Amino acid sequence: MSQMTSPIASRIAGPITNKLTNQAANQAANQAANQAAKQAVAVNQAVNPAGKQAVSVHIITDHIVADEFARPLTLTVIGGVDKDGNADDVDEVEIMRGEIIGIVGPTGSGKSTLIADIEQFAVGDTPSGRKILINGHVPENELRTDPRKKLVAQLSQNMHFLADMSVVEFLKMHAKSRGKDPDLAEKVILLANTLTGEPINPAHQLTILSGGQSRALMTADIAVISDSPIVLIDEIENAGIKKQEALRLLSGEGKIVVVVTHDPMLALMASRRIVMKNGGMTKVISTSEEEQRVFKDIEKVDGWLTGLRETIRQGEVVA
Repeated sequence: MSQMTSPIASRIAGPITNKLTNQAANQAANQAANQAAKQAVAVNQAVNPAGKQAVSVHIITDHIVADEFARPLTLTVIGGVDKDGNADDVDEVEIMRGEIIGIVGPTGSGKSTLIADIEQFAVGDTPSGRKILINGHVPENELRTDPRKKLVAQLSQNMHFLADMSVVEFLKMHAKSRGKDPDLAEKVILLANTLTGEPINPAHQLTILSGGQSRALMTADIAVISDSPIVLIDEIENAGIKKQEALRLLSGEGKIVVVVTHDPMLALMASRRIVMKNGGMTKVISTSEEEQRVFKDIEKVDGWLTGLRETIRQGEVVA
């Protein structure tokens, strides 16, 4: 939906079967979706005139089915090299469906590079030399290059819609383009409004949504409408949405969630975290029971701070 439609991208291995389901019945809907897409599609990683990253919308109008790989069960990262050409200390990381994995490390340690390797389904052709497998297979090239077949969605703290249409129009168009019930738009908006402080009005134009509203809408859209089974999240600690709820929503829908973060709460919420240093994967730490207890304590403090923040935002006096 928008990369900042909040992006969406991905790939997968194995043979792919392109199917146009109910071709006659869907032809009119597809034509309408394509026409709307011409107005709505924002370029992935594009930057609008105001210098804000735009949300890329990948509209799938031919109902592509990826057979057994349509919803991958595992994503495997095969180690490569760090910035000095030394082999990663971590040989392999396998991530399961419904799992939240954190990526941590100092600024410049290679966190975004690892995310990029996953987003591109690297096959040893990136500077890191890493390889990405889906269900143990190397993705076919068309799954890496064809936007219609991408299986990765991205969320970032810098995202805004460029589509000139209302929220509900956009969601219904996206649902139709994926062969789903347009009425799912209502569910997406309800979910999005549980993630953001300021409710989203379905009739409002996408372009007037705040950054937090945009990210909340994209999160809910990815959970309900998008077929992307892998979600990459890049530093959303200051994204203006309820972070824990967003991660739980996505992982609860069976998504593989990979989150780059400096936030100790998000890092401890993950089942495991990959530690990056000098561009390399140095270790994988499983969240211990003690860390889980620490997370619960931090979450309580965060909840208190969130309530305090909302009190101030509403112009009320802190008692």
